[in-house]
This record gives sequence, structure tokens and C-alpha cells, in this order.
Amino acid sequence: MKKNILTIVIMAATIINLVLTIVMVFSIVPAMNKTNKLIDKVAEVVDLEMEKEETENYSVENLEAYKITFDAKQTINLKSDPGDAEAHFAVIEGVTISFNKEAEDYEKIKESVANADVYITDFVKEALSEQTISTLDENAVKELALTKIQEFYGSKCIVRVSLQGFMFQ
Repeated sequence: MKKNILTIVIMAATIINLVLTIVMVFSIVPAMNKTNKLIDKVAEVVDLEMEKEETENYSVENLEAYKITFDAKQTINLKSDPGDAEAHFAVIEGVTISFNKEAEDYEKIKESVANADVYITDFVKEALSEQTISTLDENAVKELALTKIQEFYGSKCIVRVSLQGFMFQ
């Protein structure tokens, strides 16, 4: 009789253990998965920031400005905001890009830009025309234009874009 009661107690404890394990699996594992995804996202951002810092190893003394001045002010139409019937535009007088003189491909990129600076102005105009009056931000335009220029030339030699006489309405 004692063996039967002991067997029943052991069986009950085993079943309770199994039920609690199942409850833990269904309650803790999803939370752990969410935490793991969050940690992965944070790690990606940290890696991107480290990668960005690596590409920005230059000092102000190593920058060379290349100025593109337009004959007349350039007027660029902005995208329309939903529900806004009024036309908005931006005006720029020129663009200045900065080269990192210590970059490996500095001479090649500088010569290429000097021979065809129209690409630089096109990228700036594209970046401006993608904005609406409510989302227009000069720094965002500069970053977008810089990214497009760096991708086009396949180089990080060009490190900065500045807009001369930037105005919008």
C-alpha cells in the first residue's frame, strides 16, 4: 500500500512538473525571443555607428572645398504635401563639396568631379525635390545628397556637402 501511495505522489509531482514546464515554455520563450531581437537590433546600430566612425577619419586640415556656383539661382520644386494645393520650392545659389585629401582615390575623384560637376548638382537637386515643405530639413538633404554622391563615385573621398544660399518657401 505504501508503494502505491508513493508511486501516486511521484506521478502527481511529475505531472505537475510537466504542466509547469509547459507553462514556462509558452510564457517565457516568446519574451526571450523579443528580447533577443531587440539585442540584435541594438547590436546592428552599434555596428553601423562604428562603421560610420571608421569612414570619418579625417581632420579639418585635410579637407579641400570644391565650390560649384550657378550662374543664376536654381529653383527646385518640392513635392506636394497631401491636401496642400500651394506649390512650394527651394532655392540654392551653389553647392560646395569637401574632399578628404588623405583618401586613397582623392586625385581620381577630384579630377572626375572637376570634369563633370553636373552630377553633383543633379544629386543635390534630386535630394531637394524628394522633400515636402513639411519634411524639408537642410541637414537631411545634405546627408541624402552625400550618400548618393558617395554611391555614384564608389568612394568615401567626398565627406561633406554644403548648400550655398539655401532658401525655401
